[in-house]
Amino acid sequence: MDTAAGLRVLLAGGTGLVGGHTLNLLLKSPKVAQVVSLVRKPTGMTHPKLRELVVDFATLGDLPADVRVDAVLCALGTTRKEAGSDAAFQDVDLKYVVAVAKAARRAGATFFGGVSSVDADSTSRHLYLKTKGMMEDYVATLGFTSRHFLRPSLLLGKRRQDRPMERLLQALAPLVGPFLGGRLEKYRPIPATVVAAALVTTASQPAIGGVRTHEYSAIRSLAGL
Repeated sequence: MDTAAGLRVLLAGGTGLVGGHTLNLLLKSPKVAQVVSLVRKPTGMTHPKLRELVVDFATLGDLPADVRVDAVLCALGTTRKEAGSDAAFQDVDLKYVVAVAKAARRAGATFFGGVSSVDADSTSRHLYLKTKGMMEDYVATLGFTSRHFLRPSLLLGKRRQDRPMERLLQALAPLVGPFLGGRLEKYRPIPATVVAAALVTTASQPAIGGVRTHEYSAIRSLAGL
């Protein structure tokens, strides 16, 4: 991708836990010229590099003709409980992500970076892991030169919406984390800020063809830790 004038990045999920940190890092990065953020409703945020596009992810098609991007970063995601049904959950974590990826490709993006999940597998019997795996598999067919999927375990950070079980797990994280080493290291909880930093780093690296997946240690390395 031609980045001589700076990266043009399409971002989906910029109001969420990882996405919010990603947006802030993109706007601060000297390597980024413009951020086109897809939102469900206006946020009121302004920045010289930022362009917000209010969209309906359920019916997302082509982006405006004047939108051209080099990379797309996707941090869209929900839970089965928040969505209300299996189908509604898969709408967000699969259908919407694929729609964003397709729109980005048509707008010129050659790089895709997305937040997936540890143990994502399209053949899994677990809905969450299966859906994340299906998302990875589908995006890999869309013709991006480079595709990077970050596979974190429990995300640490304060969400806008309350998730009681996640709060409990976050409280236990400092006690459990040190015991997760070796093959279990990928299950270590990780701050959302670290995942966001890794996501931004992947987009600014030289294009490397193919699909790359990153778990705990690789995510930290991408974030410079």
